[in-house]
Amino acid sequence: LNELIGDFDELLSKPHYSSIEKIKTIGATYMAASGLNTSQCQDNNHPHGHLQTLFEFAKEMMRVVDDFNNNMLWFNFKLRIGFNHGPLTAGVIGTTKLLYDIWGDTVNIASRMDTTGVECRIQVSEESYRILSKMGYDFDYRGTVNVKGKGQMKTYLYPKCMDNGIVP
Repeated sequence: LNELIGDFDELLSKPHYSSIEKIKTIGATYMAASGLNTSQCQDNNHPHGHLQTLFEFAKEMMRVVDDFNNNMLWFNFKLRIGFNHGPLTAGVIGTTKLLYDIWGDTVNIASRMDTTGVECRIQVSEESYRILSKMGYDFDYRGTVNVKGKGQMKTYLYPKCMDNGIVP
């Protein structure tokens, strides 16, 4: 698991992913966010460009897990990703051991998108679906899932299944 997390960290060193901030890992959960630096979101022609970059990072994480499993024949890790966007609070907490973290409804919903998600798929909220689908990503409508503190929420899954029901 440590090697796999290191592979994810290495992805973030690529210039293409410079707008993404790793927040933390908790057990097998890897939390990352984009758009935290508002100067990276100033492109009026593409105001949600950082979301596209974050989504591409999520897709790349899935590829890394597949490669890892192919190279380590005795492992069969399955990745489940939750995706949401919106306003949040960010800051440094602690007095002796400082930690940068993010909080808020947006973060909680992203976490619930993960915990209620499906292996080998990215589950997104309806709000994120609206933006990402306009960028050309195709999703399956999953239906509603019960999200703690929010009730029933419509969610969507990527990648979209082929006509035969198989996920590519």
